[in-house]
Amino acid sequence: MNVLQLLKERIEDELHKKSKPRTVVFWYDEQGEYTVESLKEELADQPIHVRALTRNNFFSLKIEIETEKKDDSFLLYANFAKPEKEKNYLLDMELYGTEFKADTTALFAEQLQVSDALLRDMIHKYPEFFKSAERKDKLKKVLKPHASEREFEYAILAVLTGAQIADMDKIAQNLLLAGLQEYINELYKSIAKRFSKEQLFVLLGQYFGVHVEEYTLQHLMEHILYAHFQRYAQFEDATLQKKYEMTRANASALFIDDWLQTKDREVLEQYMKEIEEKFSIVKLLNDRPIEHYADISTFPVIDVLLIEKLVTELLHHTANLEEWKDILQNRLNLHWANRNKRIHSMLTILVHAVDLTMYKTLLKKYDTRIPLYVQYASSLYLIDQAYRRFIVGYKQLENKEVLDELAEKLTNWYENKYLSKVAEETNYTLEQAELDKLPKQAAFYRENVEPIMKKESTRVFVIISDALRYEAGAELRERLDARSNGSAAISPLVANMPTYTQLGMASLLPHKTLTIDTKGTVLADGEPTNGLTNRIKILQKSEPESIAVRFDEISSWSRAAADEQLKGKRLVYIYHDVIDATGDSVKSERETYAAVARALDELEILVDMLSRWQAKRIFITADHGFLYQNSKVENAEKVASVDGEKFDGNRRFFIGENLVIGDGAIAVPETFTTLQGAEKAIAKGINRFVGGGGLQFVHGGATPQESITPLIDYRRTSQAAPVEISVAMPSRVIKNFRIEVPMYQEQSISTEFMAHTVRFAFYLEGERISNEIDYTFTMQGLNHERTAKLVFDLTEQYYKAGQKCTLKMATVEGNKVTPYSEAEFTIHMYNALY
Repeated sequence: MNVLQLLKERIEDELHKKSKPRTVVFWYDEQGEYTVESLKEELADQPIHVRALTRNNFFSLKIEIETEKKDDSFLLYANFAKPEKEKNYLLDMELYGTEFKADTTALFAEQLQVSDALLRDMIHKYPEFFKSAERKDKLKKVLKPHASEREFEYAILAVLTGAQIADMDKIAQNLLLAGLQEYINELYKSIAKRFSKEQLFVLLGQYFGVHVEEYTLQHLMEHILYAHFQRYAQFEDATLQKKYEMTRANASALFIDDWLQTKDREVLEQYMKEIEEKFSIVKLLNDRPIEHYADISTFPVIDVLLIEKLVTELLHHTANLEEWKDILQNRLNLHWANRNKRIHSMLTILVHAVDLTMYKTLLKKYDTRIPLYVQYASSLYLIDQAYRRFIVGYKQLENKEVLDELAEKLTNWYENKYLSKVAEETNYTLEQAELDKLPKQAAFYRENVEPIMKKESTRVFVIISDALRYEAGAELRERLDARSNGSAAISPLVANMPTYTQLGMASLLPHKTLTIDTKGTVLADGEPTNGLTNRIKILQKSEPESIAVRFDEISSWSRAAADEQLKGKRLVYIYHDVIDATGDSVKSERETYAAVARALDELEILVDMLSRWQAKRIFITADHGFLYQNSKVENAEKVASVDGEKFDGNRRFFIGENLVIGDGAIAVPETFTTLQGAEKAIAKGINRFVGGGGLQFVHGGATPQESITPLIDYRRTSQAAPVEISVAMPSRVIKNFRIEVPMYQEQSISTEFMAHTVRFAFYLEGERISNEIDYTFTMQGLNHERTAKLVFDLTEQYYKAGQKCTLKMATVEGNKVTPYSEAEFTIHMYNALY
């Protein structure tokens, strides 16, 4: 019941007393929460006059009440305390009237559901806070029922800082957001005026475990960030440890983790940048082993230090590559890599640099007993892949100076060691004229497409991406195979030689023989193969219900247009040209590697689109690959052109009659080609013929980069299920604030089971008490090879022996988080007893 309702009842009781024809009610309201106007409105239905009683109108009221309206009832409202008897000039009227005493404190305590004594104590301690009706209304929303003294003070601070709940994390975050200097922090000023700055620091100190008698908001922020820094540090600095000693370091680190997940994280990030200088992080870490700080995510300069150290170690061949690979992969998932594009780019580029350096051993292990193309398709292609990825990232950096020397050294090794070895082995392969047993491009249709056309009703799509070499196809296969509704396998095809577009495209069509006329047109069984119209004719001779389209055309189709265009069609050839179109131009050949990245993205989009159209079988291949050198091609690699009657040719090959082949070239052995009716010559190794056209991007020769093309067989499958996860701990007992929990992945990654990203955290009575960990389970192998160990830090607080807490697990899919599983743990922190 509120005050005004009590007042009405009091008036009604007075008026119904038969002994009193009228009543005069005195109300001394020291808080002054009402006005005469509001009281008149509330009591409009009562036969009573409402008058303001001031310190100066005693006599005028006495005249009105006792002379002018001596039969009427009155409410006299004073917004001050009742005067002493000797100063109370209406004391005689009070003898026949009555005093209304509204115990607003008791009523307010009832509304707040707290003890009357606690509320009175709070009003006594912090009177300024309770002078505002608005603040009291907000207090009702944030104060817990049956609150303790600390919870009440938290609620007051929540109101003063604008926190939605009486939680010290939210209070501290809002307070610190307003600035670390007290003289400009408006929330701090409000707390100092309406609460207590001394008590504020007591409560903050208790919550974050700061035991310094006098400290500031700046010092508090430093303490908290030091705790976050120290959580994953594998060392202690005595000076900092003494200055920022804390008893609730885990709670402080968790506070930072949570803040970094909010929209206000930019303010915290600025504090981090400022305080990393105050801590002299560079000086602190520069001479320490990387394992001492490789897991710390607090300050952005740590990533910079690690980048500089790795570059130095790579240049001096002192890097522990396996260790660095783990460090880089981990840091790509940490805060600053996700927030700073340059840091993310640098870490990613260095992953490729480490890969390339690791793959150098593949060249040392080259086995001369195994054919070059076989070794390339099984492992050597990884060198080209890692180098391409490195160069693409390096070229895209705005300020690449820190990587200039490394890029130069890696390029020097790639072009002068690796490509030289490949050139040497390519020459040997050609001289031996013995091609290994790898599948041949010319047999693609007969061995892959024709059997499906004869035995199945499945519609087949064949995507031919011009110059998609094997290493790029291997990357595409990885991307496609990671999908939940598809499975991708890759195998090498040895391209028909010379490895150029006309012959490669013709080789992928149905045919028995391939020939070439004097104009350079390649013929399949006597029919020209150049141009889309000619290729459709050849396809339809083998499979009448065939169609061929360009990527640019099909990518613009709507679903309705696709249904119309593909109706009744069993075989669809799609021609995609991004890499060759870029590399074949002198003006754009330096963008070849960037074009590969673009091509892979477009091919993924195309597969997505075909899958939406219910395509179940997709082949992806290429007409040829390419050879690319990032640095200037030296004169030593340029050889005299071939003489004779030439039908076609470029920097790497010539086709014609009566060819005169110099020392820098070689005739294509018959085992390497099915093209009949002409002589074929290619430049040896990585040589280029003197003449027009680009020098950095070339194809037509026999190096594995040019001649090994990918054949990706992509099949749409039923939705794969995410692997299941379970806690691999027989005894689930927590004995310390830091706990290591082994998690077991129930199934190996396969076509039936896909990767599963899970978010982990410990909870007690609905409140999170540990750090959150997101972990993606992608392990393959035997049972004992599928366990991950996760480390949790519990907030420092008193836990009852035997108390139960829960490890909650949730599946993370983009921005969607859904509960997955729970595991109960028992807390027995024996060290809390001594």
